[in-house]
Amino acid sequence: MNGTVRALFVKLEKGAKSVARHSVQAGLQGFDGDHHTGNSRRRQILLISGSVLDELHLQPGNVYENVVVDGLDVMSLHEGQQLRVGSALVAVTTPCEPCIQMERLRIGLQEALRDRRGMFVTVLEPGIIRVGDSVCKESAVENLLKR
Repeated sequence: MNGTVRALFVKLEKGAKSVARHSVQAGLQGFDGDHHTGNSRRRQILLISGSVLDELHLQPGNVYENVVVDGLDVMSLHEGQQLRVGSALVAVTTPCEPCIQMERLRIGLQEALRDRRGMFVTVLEPGIIRVGDSVCKESAVENLLKR
């Protein structure tokens, strides 16, 4: 099953609100312009399922995600799984555990997001990601054949 990018966000500085973008360059250290870029190899970009936001009546960008994906259960992805997101190739690294910051948004949100907060990915091949782009699962074999 494939998904679609509903929304993209960068956080320009620590403590700032997420800023919506129509397109973002995904570099080898994360999203250009995002304050987290280069800080961690495993926690570069956070994907969340749009259905989770909808169910919890949250606006995209409210829980500091970078990419909102519709049509794909982000939490069903596994570590090492590769995704083509726009022209970038990313690999799933680890789930994001909801932190106490969620409680500042809404009491009970930290628990409501447990096991649904999203998955971090790391960039394998840089590229541009745009709102409306597809999010497609790829296998390592497919990527070897493309090279």
